[in-house]
Amino acid sequence: MIHRQFSILLMLHEFLTSLTTPCPTHLRALGYLYEAIALRGRYRRNRAAWQPHLDNSRRFVLAAAERCSDKGNIVILGSGLLLDVPLAELSALFREVVLMDVICLPEVRRQIRKYDNVHFVKHDATNIAERLYWNGQERISELPEPAPDTSVIDQNSGLVVSLNILSQLWVVPRAYAANHLRALTEDQVEEWCGRLVASHYDYLRSLPCDVCLVADHEFVKRDQAGQVISRDSTVYGLELPKPDDSWIWNIGPIGKDSRFMSKELIVGAWYFQGRNEVRRL
Repeated sequence: MIHRQFSILLMLHEFLTSLTTPCPTHLRALGYLYEAIALRGRYRRNRAAWQPHLDNSRRFVLAAAERCSDKGNIVILGSGLLLDVPLAELSALFREVVLMDVICLPEVRRQIRKYDNVHFVKHDATNIAERLYWNGQERISELPEPAPDTSVIDQNSGLVVSLNILSQLWVVPRAYAANHLRALTEDQVEEWCGRLVASHYDYLRSLPCDVCLVADHEFVKRDQAGQVISRDSTVYGLELPKPDDSWIWNIGPIGKDSRFMSKELIVGAWYFQGRNEVRRL
């Protein structure tokens, strides 16, 4: 009975969050708001299993921030729920902290308001969301090519961080394309998803400032005995250099998403010093 009441309250909370979160029509229609709220729920269910990954992400970002010589401006691409962002420490280190994502839930805005030098900017890292939405509405079977908006990020930033989004850039767009652009073949959509990932990585490597990248790049599924039953790339086979650090994210413990198998993500972390020279941490 108590569990049922809790579930009802949780559903009501999610519904109210959906109603009260400012969100453009195209982002809501594509499913970005739904995914942000769903991620919050998934984190609550898997908090203990996720915590080592979140701690490792925060640790690496903070180490990168401390090594960065220019403490003027830091940009976080994929600020999300701020679970993996050492916000207080970054606010103390940098003159300005700019958080960027497609969605900013109310509880995130409340956290941001605690810091005078922290700002949120709504930003689609792929720059395809609105074009994809309208193609779906107008039944145009065409996939918009990624074209990161270079004007959004201050080229004089000291550090740009891409935080756990590289493997997520294709998830919502692929689902929308599959449902609304049905004249396209599966191969066309899959190749396009690969370009979304590659475009973001290429953009990061083109920046003149220091860059920190934290991203999962492979998944591993295991059965109840711990034996590997499948594994594959989460970044469409994108070739990445050897990471400065790596760890396993126990994203789907057995008994949570599935009674019969668990899911792990292999996460890498990189620091690229200005003009793509790698600096080891």
